[in-house]
Amino acid sequence: MVRFVENMNKWCMRLLRLVYLNLLWTVATILGLGFIGVGPATVAMLSILRQWIRGNEEVAIFSTFVRYFRESFKEAAIIGAIYSLVGYVLYVDIVNVSSWYVRVVLLIGAFLYLISLAYIFPLLAHYDWKGIKLKIRMSVVIGFSYLQYTLVLFVAIVALFTLILGLYPGILTFAGASIIGYLVMWMTHQVFSKIEREVLVKEEDMA
Repeated sequence: MVRFVENMNKWCMRLLRLVYLNLLWTVATILGLGFIGVGPATVAMLSILRQWIRGNEEVAIFSTFVRYFRESFKEAAIIGAIYSLVGYVLYVDIVNVSSWYVRVVLLIGAFLYLISLAYIFPLLAHYDWKGIKLKIRMSVVIGFSYLQYTLVLFVAIVALFTLILGLYPGILTFAGASIIGYLVMWMTHQVFSKIEREVLVKEEDMA
């Protein structure tokens, strides 16, 4: 019974942290006028989630969020604005285009966009690579190189969203971004860890 209570308390604390992190993400996005703030806010949120996934659950949420937000602001704001604009243009074109073959081309472009979108912000949170073009290119390369993980991630996001929407829609308001962000960061962290292990094995073979 004591263990059950302890486990329940642990999960309740995790949920509260997700709610708090979601609030910080929402406020930072709004203060950044949406399309400008969403990039840095997302990188800051994913950076904290990455630390939780790696076992550091006692990180100071507010101060750490602010630090990551400031450090990543310029680059993440540009990337966030680019992806917001591209996503909007793709959506408008797909909805309004009348030619079926143009729509097919746009849908292929949208698929590439979603693959890149799934990895670009986790890449910003995980790696200290220089250059926006490199990061965008690598988000596509990694997404396709580990396509099975990417497809599982897409299915998991849809399934989780549908489950929450069916059971308790209100949670999307209070913790939707952080819960989905946790899922995205967890899956992409598996991919990044796999890449790093493969690189280590190659380096050992070459030594």
